[in-house]
Amino acid sequence: VIVSGGLQVDLRMVEHNSFGSLLQYFTGNKQHNISLREKWRKQGLKLSEYGITDIAKGKLEKFSTEEAFYRRLGLQYIPPELREAQGEIEKAEQGAIPKLVELSDIKGDLHMHTEWSDGHDSLEKMALAARDMGYQYIAITEHSAGRGIAHGLDVERLRQQLAEIRALNERLTGIRVLTGIEVDIRADGSLDLPHEILSELDVVIAGVHSSMNQSEEKMTRRIINAIENPDTHIIAHPTCRLIGEREPVAIDLEAIFRAAAKHKKIMEINAMPDRLDLKDIHAFRARELGVKLSIGTDSHSISHLDFMRLGVGVARRAWCEPQHILNTLPLAALLGVFDSLQG
Repeated sequence: VIVSGGLQVDLRMVEHNSFGSLLQYFTGNKQHNISLREKWRKQGLKLSEYGITDIAKGKLEKFSTEEAFYRRLGLQYIPPELREAQGEIEKAEQGAIPKLVELSDIKGDLHMHTEWSDGHDSLEKMALAARDMGYQYIAITEHSAGRGIAHGLDVERLRQQLAEIRALNERLTGIRVLTGIEVDIRADGSLDLPHEILSELDVVIAGVHSSMNQSEEKMTRRIINAIENPDTHIIAHPTCRLIGEREPVAIDLEAIFRAAAKHKKIMEINAMPDRLDLKDIHAFRARELGVKLSIGTDSHSISHLDFMRLGVGVARRAWCEPQHILNTLPLAALLGVFDSLQG
């Protein structure tokens, strides 16, 4: 079938009681299925989109759900995001597949912009939309003054916004609006706003937005300088990639993750569709090294808040459980983490 835009879609029809087998067969990495087929062929079973056939008896067993399919093989259910032939089959044999983070685990969004900088909606609209999603909190993180093209905030304008947020929190119930900033990491690794104002904020996200052609050594040192800054809580979109538009900057992520782990700083999974940064393999490694991750939508309008599901998808592919993601914490625990990073 050719749909609008010229995209070809292949349709495969099976009986309802084979749907689980079909869904499993066409979901996930091809190598995952090859590994399954080779392993169980040695045990006299043939796996296909129609079900599991006992080769000796020629009998086909059908499965209406993926869970039943994996159960027949003696395996714990393997979520689609983990079907990459990266050890998940062995983990499933041991019953060691983790309970992955889910969208329903997310308690708030820690990265968004409003009409104060380059966003399109007001503080109140963003807060009300987030409350409707069931969130306990959001963080307003406008650009800092260094992002002139994004109408970034200097100290004076940021103080004005803080007053508006305080007033908004007095009016609203059911959600807390956290004060914050997405502060520029300058070329030398210093932050674009002074300690005096950053120390007043609930959350400080630091990100690179300029001088992206630095050498790997300089860029790595630049980001580590920001990590070592006591005012920094979260490093935003660490590789700076824009999918289809800009390649990732040259950095030593291993060194950056180790610095983040040492200083207990958080690395962001930016859920914007053109970023998805950190990507799954990098988030996986950060998690392995003990780095806490946050998922932020980088929303510039209320419609962007729905991008959270994309960030959760990246986290799931990185084998993240709820405890690995900062914004699965309830408000009081979250503020406790930020307080512990001050000074």
